[in-house]
Amino acid sequence: MHGTFPFLIWLMASAFWVCTPQFSKAQESDLPAELDTSQDWSNNWSGTWQERRQRRQDRFDRFLNWELSDNTLLSFYGQLNFLYLDYDDDIDPFTSFRDNANSPGRLGLRLETNFDNGTGLLVNLETGLRRSTYDGIIRSGGVQDDFEDWDKTLLRKAELRLSIPSFGFLSIGQGSMAGDGITGFDFSRTGVIATNSVGDTISGEPAYFANGEQSASQLQAFFPTFDGSRRFRVRYDSVTKRGLSWAASAGREVLIDDDNNTYADVALRYETEWRNFRIKTGVAATYNDTSPDFFSGSVAGIDEKTGLNFTIAGGANSRQGRYLYGKVGLIRSFFDFGDTSVSLDYYHSDEPLAGTNNSRSWGASIVQSIKTSQTEIYATYRQYDVDAIGREIQDARVIAAGVRFLW
Repeated sequence: MHGTFPFLIWLMASAFWVCTPQFSKAQESDLPAELDTSQDWSNNWSGTWQERRQRRQDRFDRFLNWELSDNTLLSFYGQLNFLYLDYDDDIDPFTSFRDNANSPGRLGLRLETNFDNGTGLLVNLETGLRRSTYDGIIRSGGVQDDFEDWDKTLLRKAELRLSIPSFGFLSIGQGSMAGDGITGFDFSRTGVIATNSVGDTISGEPAYFANGEQSASQLQAFFPTFDGSRRFRVRYDSVTKRGLSWAASAGREVLIDDDNNTYADVALRYETEWRNFRIKTGVAATYNDTSPDFFSGSVAGIDEKTGLNFTIAGGANSRQGRYLYGKVGLIRSFFDFGDTSVSLDYYHSDEPLAGTNNSRSWGASIVQSIKTSQTEIYATYRQYDVDAIGREIQDARVIAAGVRFLW
């Protein structure tokens, strides 16, 4: 695919830069001058580099986490997730840099406090990043300072959560419904680029018919997940007992105009471990008022000794749409600086949209973590295939690669 080879060279060079000592900065030190031993070349250079990186990380953590009192912590967090996309549907191919919709960029703030009786209070604010944030960094090396493309739909969380011992958790405000994430249980560590929401990688791209005519639907719409969402809601989560918990919520959509539906759902989650094997599973039933209701869930397992893991997710709605997703993965520690994770996945749906028989997608992904800098470098190849009734939807193929920075 066009443009791929130069970018892969850039990505490999970036990985090398992050994962290896920077010899041009060998004399930099975070210690006071009287304690600076960085010019003592008889010391193991790699070791002193690792120590300097750890000191920088510790200081960064102190900058992001403020102890307001013995029982109160204010934390700032976020991530940047740059994606290079090489898209080819034989009609309108292109390459672009963008935010990775599998795990989009965000900024957040948490205020947590614990009271003497064991009750805890959390205030959480979180927003997605503006498109100009990425455009500015990619094109000009700096963040643009206008807010023209920020709107309320970027607000991810604005909630208050109360935890009461032996009772559970009560949440109110904009945040996850009870079933949010119920189809996303996954131990593969490739979720930054490969999840059951296979359409996220090509988010926003239109589907084309084989004759070149543009469809009224985006390609992503043919690959539903029937997962929960974020709403302005009231939510209750039970205390976990023997790995089992349940949650229920009810709310409204306040960030999208002309959506007057009432939403409600209930979810059940279970987690357990036996010897070296861990498993997570959950199911949820969702009521969407005038929109289709749905039932969905997932199960994930991992052998922590070998790193072998699997994921199965699926769901069905009240209009006969349904899907099934499967993934197998492997995690290995080839490098001291972080684990390497690989996965293969396959998605199949029936009647995802009116006038569509089915849709299919498969992908192969790799993620390299870098522990000292909380960074992930990743790449994937994915194919999309949609069978429409009467008219053929053009197949699409993507090569995507990128890097995610977390703090």
